[in-house]
Amino acid sequence: MAKVSAPEFKLPEFKARSVDLDALFALQKANLAVAHEAQTVLVEAAQKIVKAQAHYVQDLLAQLKANLATKEPKKAQTVLADVQAAAEKAVAVGKSNVDLTLVAQRRVADLVSQRVQANINEFKALAA
Repeated sequence: MAKVSAPEFKLPEFKARSVDLDALFALQKANLAVAHEAQTVLVEAAQKIVKAQAHYVQDLLAQLKANLATKEPKKAQTVLADVQAAAEKAVAVGKSNVDLTLVAQRRVADLVSQRVQANINEFKALAA
């Protein structure tokens, strides 16, 4: 009787690409550094806004105390001028806070944008 031999089946050889772990860790470290810097920018902006608001409230309270300390009624023109000054100050403080917020947001957007571009470039280099 003839021996029947089955065809030999060979699995394709698996070749894993080498991964540069040092480069990946450096990439992640750079990402974390940018995240930290962005967080610092936002916290500093928040601190400046809170300080500006605190000064504004202190000024309002001082004005209120001064107004309550006087016993004689004020003229309508004086009251109107005080109200206008208070409104102008409120608008100025609000505008300043918006400006601080926009500057911080732009800075964070720039940081993130630069980091994303650097990540793309580094991944391309790692893949090559």
